[in-house]
Amino acid sequence: MRRTGRTGDGRAEGGPGGEALRLTGLRKVYGAAGDGTAVTALDDVTLSLPAGTFTAVMGPSGSGKSTLLQCAAGLERPDHGSVAIAGEEMTGGKEAARTKFRRERIGFVFQQYNLLPTLTVYQNTILPLKLAGHRVDRAGARAVLAQVGLGDRLGHLPEQLSGGQRQRVAIARALVTRPALILADEPTGALDLRSARDVLALLRETVTVHGRTVVMVTHDPVAASWADSVVFLADGRLAGRLDTPTADAVAERLAHLGDTTSPVGV
Repeated sequence: MRRTGRTGDGRAEGGPGGEALRLTGLRKVYGAAGDGTAVTALDDVTLSLPAGTFTAVMGPSGSGKSTLLQCAAGLERPDHGSVAIAGEEMTGGKEAARTKFRRERIGFVFQQYNLLPTLTVYQNTILPLKLAGHRVDRAGARAVLAQVGLGDRLGHLPEQLSGGQRQRVAIARALVTRPALILADEPTGALDLRSARDVLALLRETVTVHGRTVVMVTHDPVAASWADSVVFLADGRLAGRLDTPTADAVAERLAHLGDTTSPVGV
């Protein structure tokens, strides 16, 4: 198993080859069995994703998509099982160590952007570096913003940007730490069709050009068709996989997802 490379200041380097994410036997239950409130969000989920790939995660509401992403990010602790990023396990340890691990190895893109309204485009982009105590590579940060088409918007505030431009800032913020893994939670859910296409093209580019690994939760078959493969969840279990997906093939699989009753390892 290949371990991720490191930059001079200790940040993770992405790149093709090896395993970017491994979830092993994940189980997560909310509530208590004794009072009948227990809900199994993840049920023995095992998943391995190679580095340098783009994977979409799909399933009906309540299938466990968001919980899977939160466990992969270390934002939720599974009740059982383990999470490894680029060959290094994250599941155990104290919260401070887990936070440091996240900041160095994982980039996040959220549906609602999560930009600080009083910070400029440039300041929002470099915020993860400052929070992690790393030296800010100003030229590198500007280069990332240029890559996402915001090289002329460095001093703008979020309120001065369109929704698509705000999501581009979020992608730049995710890329600036050079993470091994980028997790995107419904990144096009709040965007119009054209902006959504532009954001998906950027995520695709982070994989094909920059060698990053992207895992994207989405409900949209068109968005999923930009990925290399789609992993389906149903009732907290893996319910199949579709490689080289098309929007029609994804929609068809979703329509018959309930027909899959046994867990499927991926």
